[in-house]
Amino acid sequence: MLTSHFSRTEWWIAAAVAGVALATALASLIPARKDWWKAVLPVLAAAVFVGLTVPAEEADGDPVSLMLFTAVALCLALMRVVFAGHIRRQQERARSGRPWERLTTRQTVVFFLAFTAVVALMAGFL
Repeated sequence: MLTSHFSRTEWWIAAAVAGVALATALASLIPARKDWWKAVLPVLAAAVFVGLTVPAEEADGDPVSLMLFTAVALCLALMRVVFAGHIRRQQERARSGRPWERLTTRQTVVFFLAFTAVVALMAGFL
């Protein structure tokens, strides 16, 4: 594990960076740029929840909730990057008034394999 030496402060920094990455990824999915705050609200709510569930400084053990938040946020942000082309095509179809393309079986398999690979990589790094 690459992060086994992280202190509590370093985990807070990693969680903040991951939260910003996730909010940026989600904001790119919002069609109207004036509504970017709608992408930030779920990330902010999750950050508040995680912040409230992290044990006090005196408590023994690792800040597991910070680790999980960081892993999930980075995983979701990375998946946005992996599927940027497909998402862009779907957004173009929606803007032109056409319906979204249905996912083929192959696309679904690729999505789940990519998702599994990203989760495995995050588990290895964290």
